[in-house]
Amino acid sequence: MLSSKEIRQQFIDFFLSKDHIFIPSSSVIPEDDPTLLFANAGMNQFKSIFLGQKEITIKRAVNSQKCIRAGGKHNDLETVGKDGYHHTFFEMLGNWSFGDYYKKEAISWAWELLTEIWNIPKDKLYATVYLTDTEAFELWKQETDIDPTHISYFEDKDNFWEMGETGPCGPCSEIHIDRGIEHCTMQNVQGHICQINGNCSRFIELWNLVFIQYNREADNTLTPLKNKFVDTGAGFERLTQVLQDKNSNYETDLFMPIINRIEELSGVQYTIEQGMPHRVIADHIRCLCFALSDGGFPSNEGRGYVLRRILRRAARYGRLLGFAEPFLHLLVPIVIEQMAHHFRELSGKEDYIKMVIKAEEERFNRTLDTGLEKFNEITKKLAGDIISGSDAFTLYDTYGFPLDLTAILAEEKGLKIDYQGFDKEMQEQKDRARKASKFTLQTSNEDWIELAENHPTEFVGYTETKIKTNIQCYAVQEKGLILIQLAETPFYAESGGQVSDTGRIYNDGFEVVINNVRKQDDKIVHYGKLIRGTINSEPVTAEVSIERRKCTARNHTATHLLHRALREVLGEHTVQKGSLVHPDYLRFDFAHFKALTFEEIRKVEDIVNNAILDNRKVITTIQNIEEAKNEGAIALFGEKYNNIVRVVCVEDFSKELCGGTHISFTGEIGLFKITSESSSAAGIRRIEAITGTTSLKWVQDLQDKLNHLATMLNTPIKKLENKLDATLEQINSLEKEIKELKNKEGEKLVLELLSKARTQENYSLIIEQTSFANPDELKQFAEQLKSNMKSTIAVIFNLYQNKLNILCVVSSDLIPKYNAGKIVAILASELNGKGGGRADLAMAGGKDTAKLSLVKEKVPELISSI
Repeated sequence: MLSSKEIRQQFIDFFLSKDHIFIPSSSVIPEDDPTLLFANAGMNQFKSIFLGQKEITIKRAVNSQKCIRAGGKHNDLETVGKDGYHHTFFEMLGNWSFGDYYKKEAISWAWELLTEIWNIPKDKLYATVYLTDTEAFELWKQETDIDPTHISYFEDKDNFWEMGETGPCGPCSEIHIDRGIEHCTMQNVQGHICQINGNCSRFIELWNLVFIQYNREADNTLTPLKNKFVDTGAGFERLTQVLQDKNSNYETDLFMPIINRIEELSGVQYTIEQGMPHRVIADHIRCLCFALSDGGFPSNEGRGYVLRRILRRAARYGRLLGFAEPFLHLLVPIVIEQMAHHFRELSGKEDYIKMVIKAEEERFNRTLDTGLEKFNEITKKLAGDIISGSDAFTLYDTYGFPLDLTAILAEEKGLKIDYQGFDKEMQEQKDRARKASKFTLQTSNEDWIELAENHPTEFVGYTETKIKTNIQCYAVQEKGLILIQLAETPFYAESGGQVSDTGRIYNDGFEVVINNVRKQDDKIVHYGKLIRGTINSEPVTAEVSIERRKCTARNHTATHLLHRALREVLGEHTVQKGSLVHPDYLRFDFAHFKALTFEEIRKVEDIVNNAILDNRKVITTIQNIEEAKNEGAIALFGEKYNNIVRVVCVEDFSKELCGGTHISFTGEIGLFKITSESSSAAGIRRIEAITGTTSLKWVQDLQDKLNHLATMLNTPIKKLENKLDATLEQINSLEKEIKELKNKEGEKLVLELLSKARTQENYSLIIEQTSFANPDELKQFAEQLKSNMKSTIAVIFNLYQNKLNILCVVSSDLIPKYNAGKIVAILASELNGKGGGRADLAMAGGKDTAKLSLVKEKVPELISSI
């Protein structure tokens, strides 16, 4: 039996022998296609060639494309696990012709590979062609020895491929296999007929040969393309199922090692009938591994939200197998072991992927239990069988339940969801978020006073900080706020995480101090206060605050150095997730799932400061985006770039696409110092740092503190550490003495209380009021008491500064007849409090101290009532 590795390689090798060039799979996270959440077909990376936007540089190609279908138009998420062939992640094997060979070669080569290399019985194969494509029909008869009765025509739905409503398209020819009547799952359904394209699992599609020869115009007409293309797609998982003679994709060697590991971890054996949880988890972990290795990241929006849904769906099905703790990360090594030989981007990512998945699953587990309680609460109150959109949205918004998870839970209880109501709640939330956004330009066209013809503002601030220009228009708002649009401006507008410049705009007749600058479409709006005169139409001087600009530029260049240093120390997964560049400090958010150690922080600082000491040149160029990326420039996921981009290169160190302002040499940064490292969100760490005069001030303040500490401890700074060690040792010694004294006091109190024990029917009872200031001391006393008790129950009411704690200790020989947790619970309820604990020792709180005397008297009675 062929392994999946052999099948993939044989496909590639076959087309290499036909003069194709192997093209590695593109990322499942599309960098330059805003229309896609994920790469969902083999043609995605060649789309620009089909659209005529990119020059054809190769004539023939072969590849295995990584695909994810879990959002948007192509969404198989809800179906995954219910059958044997739907997946969120899959591979699409393909061979391509870009204006070279066409139908004849595509058909004959597909037949050759299937029947001569893979030895699939010819009498089991069927071909379909488009209704009017007699050329393809005849080629099947002439170029192959397929049974002519196995060739058939089909209409648009099955045999005409289109990229979209407009654009490249063409007829296709599909190859199907008859797996035998035993594979039909509908043979007992009345009226069902096994046939090609008949919704029958007996006949399954193996390969689709698409012949792209037309362009669909806006008026729905077809225009012949200048070049003809071949785009084929063979689903790797399905092909492996057939060649390994399995009943489903999940029974192949692509999935069974993962399923076997799930069986091992859960102790639940896989069966086809009861194996949906195994199938869901096996599929989803493959999807997560590839998405995370390619730069995807769980979040609350877009593709990140889809990944979070996939992870949570897998975790939810894990609960059905008995997993109460995170387990998905334990499956990552088996996925990488299986796939990294071909998809090398997985190599070296195992620890990172495990870390992300484990942290996300821990996060979900914390909300799942409380969310399940809320779900049960909602369903108990239902008058009918529909969960309202409002309730479904509460589960989503407050408890982190993806809508499909609520749907799964609802289905299990025979309930439905008001999806329209959910969508309405979601839209209202988005509307509220938009209204709450920080910046809205609350100025209508009528408010603007035109002084000159209004054109897009030209930004000249990369090279100039003071220019002569003209005001195009201005507006006056409440409290004297002035808005100004200039013909040209040296002021950098807030964008890309960098704060805006400040400065002034003036002439002989007026002066406006500018404190903020923002982009408004193709205009740049300057916000400020008029401090003298009246705005006029004369030319003005626009002058940026140079010192603030320099400080901001230092911090922006330092951000680039920091990004490179983090990737070097922590790994290539450490991608930027946000930043703030301010003249006083910089803030940098990045993907990483655990706090940096002191040693890692020190390494990062050393790398950055060494780059500063090297005084490397900072070079800015304007390039084509593809050229920049090919040269190694980092583009941030989620950012939208034009074809022409600005590239900031720190000589022999880093290269990023960036529109911000920078210094000319790294030496201008001065000292780089990280001041904090913290968590920003799940899986996102945040570093704050300072440079230049701010870092110098930080060092000076540190020196002042050291001097102050040295004075307080009456020792030179050089000996400060030794002095502190000696002082701490003395404090520890004194604390030990105090603890020993308190233990002796506790032992004395224990003996005293034991002597006061009252004899009850079948046990001795101690009731006492104490005043321990520290709850830990109270617990320690309770442990001492427990170790000296026999056939005794002790109830201690500890009142300190009007705060009441109730503590109960039950000696081991009285358990289980008496339970400390139950006793404190009933006593606490009498005092308007609550609490509980172990059978031998438990603690509760009480609020109504006025009833304390009465409750103390009722203790024997209350214990007897339990």
